[in-house]
Amino acid sequence: MKARLVSYDLTNLIQWKKVAVNRRLFGYLEYSNNSQYKYKRKGILESIPHIKVAKSVILVKETDFAKLVKSLKCKYKSYKINMNESILH
Repeated sequence: MKARLVSYDLTNLIQWKKVAVNRRLFGYLEYSNNSQYKYKRKGILESIPHIKVAKSVILVKETDFAKLVKSLKCKYKSYKINMNESILH
């Protein structure tokens, strides 16, 4: 199976943009009315099978690569790799 190893770089972004990228990717919990209500906001990686290899490094299928890059909005490098299909569900 063909996959992509994506390494993204947030070092040159200001803090609120770093938070925005991570929220778009991984989702977050939102609280309202003095934490009485909790809302789970989903990130793009909740709908894409992936492996978080290390900090700022994600492994995705080749077919899902376009969805990931569309939501990144920061500098990244990607590498094409071949892997066993059973690793990504």
